[in-house]
Amino acid sequence: MTNLTVSILYALIGLAVVAVASIKWLRVAQREHYVPGYVVRFASRWYFSRESTTNTSIAIVMAFAFVAAISRPHSPAIAIPALAIGAVCALATPVGLGYKGRSSKLAWTRRAKVLYGTTLVITAVLATISVLLGLAAGLATVFVIFAPGIMDLACYFTRPFERRSLDRFVRSATAKLEQINPVCVGITGSFGKTSTKNYVAQLASQSLTVLASPASFNNRAGLARAVNENLLPGTQVFVAEMGTYQKGEIASLVEWVKPVIVAITAIGPVHLERFGSEEAILEAKREITTQAKTIVLNVDDPRLAGLAGELEREGRHVVRVSGTDLAREVSVLPDDAGKAVVYHEQRRIGSLTTPVARTNLAVAVAIALELGVPEEAIGKALSGLKPASSRLNIVTTDAGVTVIDDTYNSNPSGARLALSQLEAHSKPGAKRVVVTPGMVELGSQQYDENRALGVAIAGKATHLCVVGLTNRRALLAGAKEGMGRNTTLLEFRTRDQAVAWVRDNLAAGDAVLYENDLPDHFA
Repeated sequence: MTNLTVSILYALIGLAVVAVASIKWLRVAQREHYVPGYVVRFASRWYFSRESTTNTSIAIVMAFAFVAAISRPHSPAIAIPALAIGAVCALATPVGLGYKGRSSKLAWTRRAKVLYGTTLVITAVLATISVLLGLAAGLATVFVIFAPGIMDLACYFTRPFERRSLDRFVRSATAKLEQINPVCVGITGSFGKTSTKNYVAQLASQSLTVLASPASFNNRAGLARAVNENLLPGTQVFVAEMGTYQKGEIASLVEWVKPVIVAITAIGPVHLERFGSEEAILEAKREITTQAKTIVLNVDDPRLAGLAGELEREGRHVVRVSGTDLAREVSVLPDDAGKAVVYHEQRRIGSLTTPVARTNLAVAVAIALELGVPEEAIGKALSGLKPASSRLNIVTTDAGVTVIDDTYNSNPSGARLALSQLEAHSKPGAKRVVVTPGMVELGSQQYDENRALGVAIAGKATHLCVVGLTNRRALLAGAKEGMGRNTTLLEFRTRDQAVAWVRDNLAAGDAVLYENDLPDHFA
């Protein structure tokens, strides 16, 4: 074969390997909302985690293959083995990150197809350049190894196009909002958004026709879709959950949703990894207040208490709520019987016995009151209030085991609340089991927060089942540090394995808390 033919063959092998390997990285990109840079970030976690010596060893092998390929690209004796090693590693590793996925399966949406196609185009361009330069063997190895980086590059290139493509759906949603003209409510916060939105919908629907954005449709695309598909004539209230991964994102939502009543539930280290500081998180969240007539704030959070004063000095109408202080406009406090009692201007208006994050409920009650829902209707609705799916849902199985499902979007405050329910829902002397992979996206606080969670679990549980590698060291260190009742520590690679253990080992009277469930693109 001629040198040109050999070069083309090398390039085609590299392109084929990237085409296959990119499928798993496309799954990561989709789960991380196609933010450029996050595919490489997750690849680094998989390959360089201190918890996985196997993947780190593979990364070292890939590094040697990379150096060999770029140093001797014209030597078949070196280039061919390097390409073979790179191809095998790219296709089969990192160990543990599958192509199909359990909890974060790839959906072949239009955007996913465009991104995948762009990745192949970029790779094809690189392959063509490598052939023209006569460096096909060396460069093919390079782009096989750096497939995650090519996917991130595709995310970067397609982002402006995707934003323009979404604009027409946003325009349609904006026109529909203007035509139907519901009162728009916006809710944000580091955590508690979905639960609060769910409570508002239940409380307000006693008196009004309400649409709440479904599931976690809390970004530009999700809210536009919620309006376009679900907002019907006659709807009086639209409750929009608003999330953010970067500064300016909520501001862009407020521009077209135009919420007149808004709320911030809490500021905490959730998404600290993305923002860098809790002060930056507060600045991003406060964008929701720019057009609102009424702002509901959980002033148990000192940062939001400070924001309340600042907004009032600007002449804004602020409603302060609390889970600890009866003197606030709305408060939700525990009584001696274990009920959560709701007060409006220190008047008791109702209570509920199901476990609840009190500040989330207080925010929801304040919003319902601002919407004009009578106190009597709110009090009546409280007795039947239901939590959002996978947020502190408590059921008893046919076998008599109490299951506390708190698998969605765990945070330090919510985890403490869930743990408080574990002992209350098990018989004396029974097993109390916590199944958790820990908490993520906490930035520099992640290890310390998970270690503290391990300490707390050891004080409540008889068994701790640690799932996965991401927070294993922190959880086990904390559990050993706080082990006050000889807690049994168990490790499982996947959640399915932990669930199987629970089913085989728990009996009537026992209780299990499932605290968080990380998508399987985490290690």
